[in-house]
Amino acid sequence: MNDNQVGLNNDRARYCGLLLLFSCGLVQAQDRVNFNIQVIEGPPCNINNGQAIEVNFGDDLLITRIDGVNYSKTIDYTLDCREAGNNAIRMQIQGLAASFDGNVLATVERPELGVAIKLANAMTMPVNSWLNLASSSTRPALTAVPVKAPSSVLQPGGFSAGATMLFEYQ
Repeated sequence: MNDNQVGLNNDRARYCGLLLLFSCGLVQAQDRVNFNIQVIEGPPCNINNGQAIEVNFGDDLLITRIDGVNYSKTIDYTLDCREAGNNAIRMQIQGLAASFDGNVLATVERPELGVAIKLANAMTMPVNSWLNLASSSTRPALTAVPVKAPSSVLQPGGFSAGATMLFEYQ
């Protein structure tokens, strides 16, 4: 290699080095952007004055008559979301779904038995799904009804199920 070729290669190296330097400089020259974020939580809904909501089906259920209609009980609760103003609100029944039907709550003792939460129009409110309410002053009428898995034969005995009622501002 002669001296002219070495000089040419050095010039290329310097040019590439300068190009790299400018490229890196452009990336490093960007300004830092800081965000100040304030999370605002809306006023809470008061559900049943903070007390547990219990539904007792009683001791007189005939296992042969459990069909998702018989033994329906009103879920008695209070709801105060008046501080929500005009904000849209939605509701969810959160819990463990029955293995035989993802729309009903599982019972602790019996995998073949569940509890469906029904709306006023007799439609089942699916577990862990949101329901948009007409307004923040709406308290959905709910009922609970025992449901058995198709083709199952229930044995006598007690059962229990649990869930959490959630309300969320939109």
